[in-house]
Amino acid sequence: MDALTKELQSFLVRLHYQPDAVSHQMEHYLEHLVCLLEPDDEEALLHYFGILGHEQLALDEIARSNHLSPETMMERIDNCLRKLAVTPEWQMIKQTSQLK
Repeated sequence: MDALTKELQSFLVRLHYQPDAVSHQMEHYLEHLVCLLEPDDEEALLHYFGILGHEQLALDEIARSNHLSPETMMERIDNCLRKLAVTPEWQMIKQTSQLK
């Protein structure tokens, strides 16, 4: 995983543990960011990290609901992170976000 993708992953993990650390406006930006993904990938990502009001689910559960192996599902999630990490939208969010 490259540095850009790791930054996004780290941000999403922290968001799961500190959901009140970002403003309502920042949540809105994140909602728009994940909308860049296909609907199935968006849902998988949100459930994997347990963010933006979605329950965190185990990788096995997410994979099963998508009729994929856990390994393939993890690959898809990693690809989604990479896809989002290189967008101008994420760069803007990263620059304006301040986790408490």
